Amino acid sequence: MVTDYYEILSVGREASTEEIKRAYRQLARKYHPDVNNGDREAEETFKRISEAYAVLSDEDKRRRYDLGGASGDLFAGGMPDLWQIFESAFGGNPVGSPGRAGPRQGRSLEVTLTLDLNDVLAGAEREVTYTRPALCEHCQGEGIEPGTSLNRCSACGGQGQIRQTVNTFLGVMTTVNTCPHCAGAGQIPEQLCPACQGQGVAQRRETVTAQVPPGVGHGDQLVMRGAGEEVPGGLPGDLLLRLAVKKHPIFTRRGRDLEMTHQISYLQAALGDTLTIPTLTGETQVPLPTGSQPGDRLAVAGEGLPDKNGGRRGQLVVNLQVVIPRNLEGRERELLEELARENGFEPPSPHKGIFDRLRDSLGG
Repeated sequence: MVTDYYEILSVGREASTEEIKRAYRQLARKYHPDVNNGDREAEETFKRISEAYAVLSDEDKRRRYDLGGASGDLFAGGMPDLWQIFESAFGGNPVGSPGRAGPRQGRSLEVTLTLDLNDVLAGAEREVTYTRPALCEHCQGEGIEPGTSLNRCSACGGQGQIRQTVNTFLGVMTTVNTCPHCAGAGQIPEQLCPACQGQGVAQRRETVTAQVPPGVGHGDQLVMRGAGEEVPGGLPGDLLLRLAVKKHPIFTRRGRDLEMTHQISYLQAALGDTLTIPTLTGETQVPLPTGSQPGDRLAVAGEGLPDKNGGRRGQLVVNLQVVIPRNLEGRERELLEELARENGFEPPSPHKGIFDRLRDSLGG
């Protein structure tokens, strides 16, 4: 069964060479492997549309194909290189010619994406809206009014350059300059696209959906292939999402670990307790050992953050801060004074001043 090249390029059998070229360029931009991160299905589609363009853009091959020729008969000398086919449609070397410089690529754009620690923990899906230079929707980047064509520049004969020879006393000198009539394009449009004034691009608001994986860090970068600047006759650049993780009111990040400060009373420190500690997902119970000291640290496994490369979550480190009351009153003071005397320490009276205490200590 003969492949329907017209159907592959979504053009009619009476389509002009320019229409075939325009259809191929639109599809090639969409399915180019560099834009689709090596997706196998997109790569196979790119091969099929390139094969179709290689046939339908060549008058002899197209005539033989229309007469019922099979693909094997049309490429008796071997299938042309896919990149040469691509460049022939985008103003590069003709199909079958040696050497290629590669298609022009648009600039990469950068946008900051703000996250919080919960996004780092579980990952997130975010819609990002930004502005980029994109192919004109009216002319699809051609720069000319649809339905019109490009004519060969009469000033340079389609070469894009004008060669001038001048006789001087040193001999004949030849200079080559860019054609001022066509700006080096070699072609002049019948009618410029009114939407983009012949530029082929216009500023457009775009929205993309970014998948943020768990474990990302502040300053990390996500790359959205093909979402950057679009250029006529070339490949789009990328969109770089610069990640900014907001500071948390409770937790401080240390790699995969989280740290926090938790206040306990001097009684809890001395006697031990069970603490209720906040986490990113709620609360957890943590045993407090008897005789805990200021500055001691408790580690809660599995309550930190995941690593970008997978694996277990880090730990939550709780820094203990023992709060000593500044003023003791009533029964609480009595009990502590009693305890102090049992331990051989006579507590000072809260009603005596510093000089009274000094006199007592000297036996006066």
